[in-house]
Amino acid sequence: MKQLGDLTLPESIQWNDRRAWSPVAMEAARTLGGTPVLWSQPLIKGRPITLEAADGVTWLDQATVMAIEAMAAQSGAVFLLIWGAESYQVMFSHHEPPAIQFQPLWPHHDLYTGTIKLMEI
Repeated sequence: MKQLGDLTLPESIQWNDRRAWSPVAMEAARTLGGTPVLWSQPLIKGRPITLEAADGVTWLDQATVMAIEAMAAQSGAVFLLIWGAESYQVMFSHHEPPAIQFQPLWPHHDLYTGTIKLMEI
């Protein structure tokens, strides 16, 4: 099951960047003598989660799109994302606009493709 808050998502929706995140942050600098100085720290949260309803794979109906738009309009709201056996506390990624973006399949049609950008908190 795939669910965002109380909204059940289509099983065919894709999590594009699921394997593109590293749980470690690292910074590097060099001394004037050329010796590298490294700082490393584990990341507890902040994982980006980009869900995509891709054309030919997943279509979202108008009711689903409107429900997602209503969730994204709630400033500071935290939602539970259930992805199979895993669950995450997430917020919409408004710091990387647009947090949501939907396109109708055809003009004046009620099926959509699009992207939902979330961040684990």
